[in-house]
Amino acid sequence: MADGQGVTPEDMQKYLNLDADGDASILADMISTAEDAVTGAIDDTIGIDVYRAYPLFNQAVRVLVDYMYYSRGALSDQNKAYPPSYAYMINSIRWKIQRDQAAKAGDTDGKI
Repeated sequence: MADGQGVTPEDMQKYLNLDADGDASILADMISTAEDAVTGAIDDTIGIDVYRAYPLFNQAVRVLVDYMYYSRGALSDQNKAYPPSYAYMINSIRWKIQRDQAAKAGDTDGKI
């Protein structure tokens, strides 16, 4: 995966160990949903290309897609909305992205 490209269906097929033919359109939809969820949890005013440059963002997307893919149809049996590692990643990248964006804007106290 090239830097800044983000997660692709092909990337997810490898990550999930799926056949090359399997579920590409479903994975594309799940990737889009996961990217929206991650950006919405952090700051949806920051462009997706900025997020995609962060490896931890892409990993959070992969983890959420993995969770959604293998939990299809079983949501009523779930006792957690998200995997704990996903929540950890969101908290880890939230401050880094916001700090980096503030620095680019010239804000010296680290707040946007």
